[in-house]
Amino acid sequence: MIDMSTLEFYQKNKDCSWTLPDVPSNLTTNIEIASWLLNQTDFGWLELDINIDIGGWQLESLMSAPWLVPHREDENTGWNSACLHGIDIASTGAWTNYGYTEEKTVPYHWTSLSYRAPTIRRFWETQFPTDKYRRIRFMELEPDCAINPHSDMPGRLPGEENFDALAFGIPINIAVIQPDNCYMVLEGKGVVPFKEGKAFIVNIRHTHAVINQSDEPRMHVIGHSYGYGERLEEFAELVVRSYNLAKIAQ
Repeated sequence: MIDMSTLEFYQKNKDCSWTLPDVPSNLTTNIEIASWLLNQTDFGWLELDINIDIGGWQLESLMSAPWLVPHREDENTGWNSACLHGIDIASTGAWTNYGYTEEKTVPYHWTSLSYRAPTIRRFWETQFPTDKYRRIRFMELEPDCAINPHSDMPGRLPGEENFDALAFGIPINIAVIQPDNCYMVLEGKGVVPFKEGKAFIVNIRHTHAVINQSDEPRMHVIGHSYGYGERLEEFAELVVRSYNLAKIAQ
């Protein structure tokens, strides 16, 4: 059952709109522009210009169902997850939940579930521009359930105090199974235009919620890099290329 306050949040914000800002004239390199967009602007989301083998992803995500566990169950119902990369399959929360005092000591690795999803794993290992990852997770939302309004503002965990998106890494949200009547909405920004096979950077610093009013589960994969290392320029080029395409489409 979807909480009434979450439905009210959706109704209040679903018709909001926004536009990407123009790049300041003094910024010329990909890294400068990507840093400006991700760190200094109030953007809502950015669709990434990247290809996904959606058929393979959908098959592998359906096979993951037996490994899904409740996620943030003290705040939500029907939100389930399983890690392809992380501490272990069922450790879907932040690393501070599992007894670690410094993130550099967290033993992130490919879990056994990743071997059951070779197409998805291959994308993150070879196609996406980063050197290493924090968590890569299946994220399911059951029918008639919601992720209640919240913000993932940096600074809540150790090491985030002086947050820099290009140094820290940011989540990439990929829609694998996206039913009709299922929406992610950002406060003051509107509904993220997810479609199956589309990858987005969503500015989850904004308060946001997800409601699934359909009769089937929604399944996304969220990958969170641990910085970009030697592939920083490649990641910045992806962001700028995607930004330019989005500006043309506005």
